[in-house]
Amino acid sequence: MNIEITARPSYGMATVTLDKGEKIIAESGSMVAMTSKLEVDTAFNGTGKGGFMDWIQAAFTGLMRKWFAGESLFVNHFTAKEDGEQVMLAPTLVGDVEHVSLDGERRVTVQASSYLASTTGIDVDLIWGGFAMLFGGEGAFFLRCRGTGDVLINAYGAITKVQIDGKYRVDTGHVVAFEGDLKYAIKRAGGLKSTLFSGEGLVMEFTGTGTLWMQTRNLSSFLGWLTPFFR
Repeated sequence: MNIEITARPSYGMATVTLDKGEKIIAESGSMVAMTSKLEVDTAFNGTGKGGFMDWIQAAFTGLMRKWFAGESLFVNHFTAKEDGEQVMLAPTLVGDVEHVSLDGERRVTVQASSYLASTTGIDVDLIWGGFAMLFGGEGAFFLRCRGTGDVLINAYGAITKVQIDGKYRVDTGHVVAFEGDLKYAIKRAGGLKSTLFSGEGLVMEFTGTGTLWMQTRNLSSFLGWLTPFFR
């Protein structure tokens, strides 16, 4: 399998080239184009393997991801019937796409709205981010990706990567994903006056060693700027 990211950072798109039998699982509606020898199967956004109980588990997991994490209820499985088949994938929002390879030991935690696709060796689990995340304005759930294979993440705006060793603060609306020995807590950006009037609000304070992926634009801030024009 080969993954090439083009048109970044503003209009990122992943071109995935698969050999016979290889598969990639992508968010519903993310397919831009595909070759004719790809088999497409739509399933619940869960982990079912085909049996009745697995189907029930997949349906339940899909509904949980839809209601609590804002993901699509269904995902599409693209399987190559011949070598060299291609599918092009892109997110709904204008922005970047990043390819992350996992080797079985690495785990990457992704903001739910930033997950685009992954290969079959990757397990994607819905995890609770903690009650403090409810006050961050970006949702209280993350997706934890683990296993061996490839993950595609997307952002609103460009993606920038920061290596953290110690403490680092990021606006909650700019976090895309993180990995390594990183723990986080929700903090105020400054004092009470700054929190109320600066427009910065709350931040995620990361502590430890690891990698953080951030997006250069904040969707919540953009929606707040846009809303007055519809009144």
